[in-house]
Amino acid sequence: MSNTVFDRVARDYEKIHNRSLPPGVSSDEFVRQKAEHVVRWIRESAGAGEFCYLDFGCGNGRMLKSLLESEAAKPLVEQGRLRLFGFDTSVESIHEAKSLMGDERVCLVSDLNQLPGDVRFDFVISCHVFHHIPPAERAETVAALAIRMKPSSRLVIWEHNPFNPVTRLLVKMCPFDGDARLLTLNSTKALFGQNAFRFVQRAYVNLFPPGWLRLEGLSAIEKRLQGVPVGAQYWAMFERHD
Repeated sequence: MSNTVFDRVARDYEKIHNRSLPPGVSSDEFVRQKAEHVVRWIRESAGAGEFCYLDFGCGNGRMLKSLLESEAAKPLVEQGRLRLFGFDTSVESIHEAKSLMGDERVCLVSDLNQLPGDVRFDFVISCHVFHHIPPAERAETVAALAIRMKPSSRLVIWEHNPFNPVTRLLVKMCPFDGDARLLTLNSTKALFGQNAFRFVQRAYVNLFPPGWLRLEGLSAIEKRLQGVPVGAQYWAMFERHD
């Protein structure tokens, strides 16, 4: 990933991102959508003990902030059972995240080696990160994540769908996606399947902007088509195995 680009846009990331989106669609909609999914996945996975969560490529920390403020995750946070971690190679983005968060309950680092050595993660999410990683370095990145995860833990990759022509256009227009090399779902499954992970499930999403999905009719259409590669994005869940 190009640290220089994200260091340069860290302070104004949302404004710049919003300018590359269609009229009436905002960056915050996508953050809320992902946070809602993550809270549900955490609640489904969390047992009675401590639960360690990593946002790999957390940017300026908006999704971590959403998790802290989520009513659904509040019991886990208040009981100290949900430990939140964020990593990003952009130092300036991490500075912005720390400023946004103002919360010692979140550990934010720009180097994976800065994470506590005894921590192994129960759940990892990486949103729109791997298309910035040069293809030759992706397997090494997956291996570095696998080492940090517990057996049978879960990982979700959320990526742009290159089969969607609108997605390709928006990526081309986005000023910080100049280095983007989009991954198909099959290439993502192959990448992780060859490196200590077992595929669990997936869904194509955002046939419509997230804000529009509050309309019951559009939400129903999106759910019916989540198995078809027409959505602007997709997520894929994997399980860590030995």
